[in-house]
This record gives sequence, structure tokens and C-alpha cells, in this order.
Amino acid sequence: MIAGYYTALERTQFFDHCDDASLRIWEANVKVHEAGLKLIRPGARCSDIAKELNEIFYEEGLLQYRTFGYGHSFGVLSHYYGREAGLELREDIDTVIEPGMVISMEPMIMIPQGMAGAGGYREHDILVVTETGNENITKFPYGPEHNIIK
Repeated sequence: MIAGYYTALERTQFFDHCDDASLRIWEANVKVHEAGLKLIRPGARCSDIAKELNEIFYEEGLLQYRTFGYGHSFGVLSHYYGREAGLELREDIDTVIEPGMVISMEPMIMIPQGMAGAGGYREHDILVVTETGNENITKFPYGPEHNIIK
């Protein structure tokens, strides 16, 4: 919590190296994350965003490993202490995004143990919706080019 507001920062990271299977999955999750960052804007419907992002995971052969929605409201409420269910980026939420809303973009997939690339992959940013799009206030790098720790 910062100044009475909840925030979050989550990044996929690997130590020393990332095998090819894990890298392919990680890059697919980053692709979904970046598409989601572009889709969050005034007038967009939560369900439409989720459906578009589902298509990317489907094309990558990873939709079945998606764990939950793609994001949710943030601020004085959070996923730890209650949040506004009407601003969840899920297929069953038809809320239209408006300027001033604060919402996370956090696609996550979990590959089961025993499969190539097993593990969890998530990039998580907090966005403030503006009149013309959004401002990403997280400002922390994500993706393989930044988060393979040597």
C-alpha cells in the first residue's frame, strides 16, 4: 500500500537462463500482455478485451492454461481486501471502461508440472484510463530481455 492505495508489481523471471519451451510460453504471455495494454481505453468493454486476449492464447495453443481473468480494478480496493467485480477483465463482465478508472493488466498462465515450460508466467501492470487511452504507472521492465537474472 502506498499513500492509502493498493498497488502491485509482478514479473516472470528466470535465473541464469531460460530454456526454449519456457521462452516460447513467456513470449506468448508478453504478447497477450502488450495487446491488453493497447486494448484498455475509454469505450472498451471488459468482455471484449477478454475475448480478444483469449484469441491470442488460443492461437498460441495456451488458452487452456489461462488461470483467471486478465485484470481488475485497483486503488482503495484490491484483490486482497475486496474489489469491484464489475471491473474485471473477464468474458462475463460487460462494464464499459471510462476515463479515471484504474485497472490492472495481468495475464497469467500456468503450465503443469511434467510439461515442457512448466511453471507460472505473469506480467502485471497498473493502468490509469485517460481520455484517449491509458497511462501505465508501473514503469518496471518486463519480458525476457529484462528479467533473466544473470
